[in-house]
Amino acid sequence: MITEYTYKFRLNPNKEQEQFLNIQFGHCRFVYNYFLALSKKEYEEKGIKWKYSLYQSMLPILKKEYPFLKQANSQSLQVSLQNLDTAYKNFFKGEAGFPKFKKKKSKQTVHIPQHFAIEKVSKKRGFLKIPKLKTPIPIKMHRDIEGQIRSISITKTPDGRYYLNVLTRKEIQPLKPVNKTAGIDVGIKEFAIIYDGENTHHIENPKYLQKSEKKLIKLQRQLSRKQKGSKNWEKAKQKVARQHQKIVNQRKDFLHKVSSAITKQYDCFVVESLNIKGMIQNNKLSKQIADVSWYEFMRMLEYKAKWYGRQIIKADRFYASSKTCSVCGYKNNQLTLSVRKWQCPVCGTQHDRDENASKNLYQIGLTHLTGGRAGTVRTQACALHQKVQAQSQRDCGAGSVGGLLHKQIGDHKGAVSNSGQSTRYPVMKQEACCFNSE
Repeated sequence: MITEYTYKFRLNPNKEQEQFLNIQFGHCRFVYNYFLALSKKEYEEKGIKWKYSLYQSMLPILKKEYPFLKQANSQSLQVSLQNLDTAYKNFFKGEAGFPKFKKKKSKQTVHIPQHFAIEKVSKKRGFLKIPKLKTPIPIKMHRDIEGQIRSISITKTPDGRYYLNVLTRKEIQPLKPVNKTAGIDVGIKEFAIIYDGENTHHIENPKYLQKSEKKLIKLQRQLSRKQKGSKNWEKAKQKVARQHQKIVNQRKDFLHKVSSAITKQYDCFVVESLNIKGMIQNNKLSKQIADVSWYEFMRMLEYKAKWYGRQIIKADRFYASSKTCSVCGYKNNQLTLSVRKWQCPVCGTQHDRDENASKNLYQIGLTHLTGGRAGTVRTQACALHQKVQAQSQRDCGAGSVGGLLHKQIGDHKGAVSNSGQSTRYPVMKQEACCFNSE
């Protein structure tokens, strides 16, 4: 399929180029904040609602009123106004909150739609030419750019690093079918539990924030003892920002590896529809939920499934995957979050709640593909329960879709369950377990 794809490269500007880019960031931020303040004021005083064409016509007048805006690329200022228009549209649709003012200390971005040039001079080196900057900016090009280049943007992270984002339109070939389905249950103690019909695979939660918390506390304590605005304060602030950025990079690297491995190994995978916004309100678990990044993981699975021709199914938010017996379908309404293992009173099967949830999600995938009903798999072990509920439930004929060979980075501990092999994969040095086809 033909889709939009973004390449990200590290920029290495000199001091003059950094100063030029900082000016561009400042001008784009000024235009965004100016029209946001103006639109809020006019709505409160005159009742005039946001209208993009109205404020777009005011941009040339603003440049005359503030001559320093002529230093910026005119198209970059227009894109800043378009970004504000997008923020308002998302707010009116109920998809986001009210637009906020941009801050200098946050991530800075400038968009350049046209009149730029990217030149690759060697295997890992290139140069970027942008309007109103005489000298080209060195690029660390770790891979080739494929597809048609649409536009670029330059970002500056809080730790002071510059990146080039190249938006392209390219064709991505779908992956070959592997005839495998998986149920994926995410958690805090373990990042994900994957059941593929034969084996259960555990991926441990790397807990990058928790592992770096002591170092962060030390750096923030050093920052608090510096005089605000001094050079030492700026240096200490930069160290804190670098540590935070390292955690972000570690987490994103882990999520990309796991989501890519799942997408390559399965034709269909089932996940839960979690109310993450509501769950993060829990004061005791909010930090752990934010660190595990379920939303970003689901988002990666969705767009990668779309790219590579895979199918992702989201179970109903109120489906009791942990409380429902994966063998006979009995629902244990007395099960609480603190109980990690339980025994079905009907068929006598011993369940690990997370493994049981992944098996139930796996059944949803099978029944969705075959047109049956979820959570109604029957085995010989539950013949008694079959007779009791013969009128309300029926066998969906689900079977095994085959095993999975995993390559582990580091040692692992295996434990055999009643449904096959259960393997745990610890995360070592930001690396997720790799999945290899048999």
